[in-house]
Amino acid sequence: MKARQIYWILGASLLTACSSAPAERPDCDVPAPMAEVGLPLSVPEMPSPVSSTEEATVFDHEGIVALTQVRIAAVTNEKVARDNALAIEARNGEVNDLIECSRYMGVWIDVHAEDLNDEKRDHFIDNLWHRGVIVLGLIAVAL
Repeated sequence: MKARQIYWILGASLLTACSSAPAERPDCDVPAPMAEVGLPLSVPEMPSPVSSTEEATVFDHEGIVALTQVRIAAVTNEKVARDNALAIEARNGEVNDLIECSRYMGVWIDVHAEDLNDEKRDHFIDNLWHRGVIVLGLIAVAL
């Protein structure tokens, strides 16, 4: 009776020890296209001074307006360049995540291919075993 209980406990512990949750399939979400990147403004040509000395330069009204436009374009282009750099940095992070996910996907596929081969081998052995038992039963009945 004790031997039966020992075998029952060992069998139950083996069944519970071998069960495991299936590995989750990696999910590589492809990020949406980038938001439209900013395009730089065209910078107007620098105006020509009306007169200049070593200490001062004089511009007429049109020259002051052109200098203001150059400054506005420079400030705007700096903001566009900063926004584009941040967008590229974020995109690089997304691309690196996708590369890592694709590597993990390759490992996942290799592991499951091995599992499939093991399962096919086990199924083949089970079929041979059952067919052998059937053949032995038929031989026993025939004798």
